[in-house]
Amino acid sequence: MTRILYLMSLLLLVIGLKKTIGQDTNPVNSLLYSNQANLFSDQNIAMDPISIIMPGTAYAGGFGSFLDNPASAALFNTSFGEFGLAYTAVDETAQFANSTRSLSDNQFNLSNAGFVYSFPTQRGSLVVGAGYNQHTVFNRALGFRGRNEQTTITDQFKAPGSTYADIAFNTFAIDYGDEFEDWDESIFRIGFNDFGDYLGIQQQGEIFESGYGGEYSFFAATEFQQDLMVGVSLGILNGRYKYDRLFQEVDNFNDYNSDFIDSNDDGTGDTDVDNILLQDRIRSNYTGFKLRAGAIYRLSDALHLGASYTLGTRMEIEERFDANIQTTFDNGVVFEDELNSEFTYYVEMPSRTSVGFSLNDVNSVTVSASAEYVNYGGTRIDFNDGSLFEDEIAENEFIETNFRSVWNLRGGLQYEVNDGLFLRGGYSYFPSKFENGTDDRSIFSFGTGLSLAPGVQLDLAAQYTVWDEVSSVYDYADYDYSLLPDDAPTATFRSENASREVDRWKMMATIRFSMN
Repeated sequence: MTRILYLMSLLLLVIGLKKTIGQDTNPVNSLLYSNQANLFSDQNIAMDPISIIMPGTAYAGGFGSFLDNPASAALFNTSFGEFGLAYTAVDETAQFANSTRSLSDNQFNLSNAGFVYSFPTQRGSLVVGAGYNQHTVFNRALGFRGRNEQTTITDQFKAPGSTYADIAFNTFAIDYGDEFEDWDESIFRIGFNDFGDYLGIQQQGEIFESGYGGEYSFFAATEFQQDLMVGVSLGILNGRYKYDRLFQEVDNFNDYNSDFIDSNDDGTGDTDVDNILLQDRIRSNYTGFKLRAGAIYRLSDALHLGASYTLGTRMEIEERFDANIQTTFDNGVVFEDELNSEFTYYVEMPSRTSVGFSLNDVNSVTVSASAEYVNYGGTRIDFNDGSLFEDEIAENEFIETNFRSVWNLRGGLQYEVNDGLFLRGGYSYFPSKFENGTDDRSIFSFGTGLSLAPGVQLDLAAQYTVWDEVSSVYDYADYDYSLLPDDAPTATFRSENASREVDRWKMMATIRFSMN
């Protein structure tokens, strides 16, 4: 891996934010390392139909309860195996460039598989288990179409340090800003009487994100003393993330109608740009470890109190980035160029602390609740390359400034209709990770459990999450042309944003087989 490939990938995502005299960019940007680091290192709710409704900090219900508190496994009094599948669908309505468009996406995959074994004991309990639990999905879908009278994505290509600069220049998406060739300019801002004049452009595109995060885990718990349960778990974190952007700008009104581009290299201008198409994608695989410890105290058969702690650990991320720019001219000639890079970096995940209680089987009703503390601003990135040390410092300062600590709140209720039928419902509130963020998430869950045969139980659940956010579609360089012609213009980085209304559904089904 050459150093230039490291730098290319880095500069794509950091976009030179700390190298400008000013910046007004949106931290809610899928291309930023800060966002991806917190996205990959986060642990959401275990995706089994019981745990996703009933927190396991002080209660044992679903196979994924140990993700909330490994001590909860000590409350299992039977051995069982489990296998489950999950389906996730997201619908988003976005406002961008004075227009509104909706887009959807979905994915289907394994949610959990594993076993719990409860050793026969004369007193207390000793329980071990192992398996896989998915706890995070990355499904997003942004669609947009509208006329932008203020900026163009080529204002990103011209930015100082932009990874796209070479392929954009080779495809005439940008060109020299003046005859001295000491700064770059958008192709749509060249040829006017005044520097930076712009007639607007039609923009349209789609951005899809998908993938998952989960753990292969081993856990053990015991009744350490009478009514005091303790447990530990070790998980191997594993996940995949995909980002695909298709972005097109079209001169649909033929506003840019001149013959200043030499498309056949004969020394004479013969055409101008009809449309520019950008296609880029990111493929990330990440691995790491999660170590948890917890305790549950049984005040009575009905009331349990619990607490757990997840250590902050290190995660490795392998990223592959590909981009292609294709420019089509009015005369039908097409120029195309691409770039490819790979990059490996590391993330220090923040620790997590959870406290909770449960009221168990009071008139056939069980209530479970928890509060989890996470300092997202404590996430740290390590580029593992001395030549990138300055960028590493800047990125971590950006995280400290733009991310914050939060308390995630969850509560669930279960009603036992009879020996073979359970009804469940729950609500969770996840505040925004961002300082002054608007994407607080409300999560509604409901499900059922029913006996199919002796020793065989089917659990079903659906989870609905709704939130609003304002996120960056692309960042761009806003030039200060007042310095011309004596000096090259300076750049302030800003964001072209979309307002998004997000509805996400998760549906899960799990079969549990008794092993006793």
